[in-house]
Amino acid sequence: MASLFRSRPNVLCQCHRSFSTSAPRAISLQLEKNDAEAVAETVPAYPHGPTRWYKQSRLGLYGGQRIRFGNNVGEKFENKTRRSWHLNVLTRKLFSRALNRHVQLRVTTRTLRTIDKLGGLDEYLLGEKEARIKQLGESGWWLRWAIMQTPSIRKRFAEERIALGVTGEQVNEEAREVAEAQTGIEEATEAEAEALAETGEVVEMDNTFQIEQSPDRPPLKFRVGPGKHIYLTADGWRRTRPSPTRLEDMAIARRHKILLEHVIPERERDFKKAMVLQQQTLPVEQRLSAEERVKMLRQVKRMWSQDLESRARLEFEESVTVREQRKAERKEVKRIERQRERKEKGAEMRVEIA
Repeated sequence: MASLFRSRPNVLCQCHRSFSTSAPRAISLQLEKNDAEAVAETVPAYPHGPTRWYKQSRLGLYGGQRIRFGNNVGEKFENKTRRSWHLNVLTRKLFSRALNRHVQLRVTTRTLRTIDKLGGLDEYLLGEKEARIKQLGESGWWLRWAIMQTPSIRKRFAEERIALGVTGEQVNEEAREVAEAQTGIEEATEAEAEALAETGEVVEMDNTFQIEQSPDRPPLKFRVGPGKHIYLTADGWRRTRPSPTRLEDMAIARRHKILLEHVIPERERDFKKAMVLQQQTLPVEQRLSAEERVKMLRQVKRMWSQDLESRARLEFEESVTVREQRKAERKEVKRIERQRERKEKGAEMRVEIA
């Protein structure tokens, strides 16, 4: 019951603290804010699939609980009236030893009690039984993967393997794979780093949070405060700061989304038809497999998206130019009107004086 009386964190105080201080900031790992394809290639798929009922439970640690429905039964005449039992969902900052910082989560009181019994958030997330994996949900699985990338958890797993008698060759092979993945992060595209360098600043981190990610995908981001995120780029962690072109970027993003909804489906249908016809003309040994066709379609859709983004930017710039021209014309009309009024008033004053 101690968890039920835990005091709520002072959110306002956290928002105004300097990010570059030595004290670690709280992190809220927002799975839905990241690129879906980047997450699919980086994070292993959740074994139990997406949430089908009570879908808000995918946004926190709900322990597999849902709203329960039943009846109130009268004592005398046993009349039944429908009722429901809702979950007691709290927003708490729980400390993770692996990440060496607090993690802001939506968690039910029952799950919070289980976390206290097990001795911390990390122990709850690293549970190996099937029931625990099912209770984690999509957000819990995402956070479980995040802490499993930290050196402390990797060291713990290595010690467990040694205790179980796993050969050193297997451990060394896994270490080489981790090193190769880390090298891939360091060799990520310079375009992302340059883009973030213009609108971001280097973050002083404790190097405990390391992620394996394909360099061909957008960097995963983690929320550290209202409107603030940190990104993993080729030159380390970077914190975003408000950009002077934020509103323009939002308008371009809206135009880009509309173009995607109208253009991509038709292009995709035409591309699939053309691909089928092309594959039929090729020998069997030269035809692409289903997986290769899917990869090719993804690459082509990415190229289409980039082209449509450029088109949306051009349309936005044209609309801004037209708007500025109309604004200048209105100003000129008002200026001419003011000059005419001043001349009329001057003429009237001269007549009165005469």
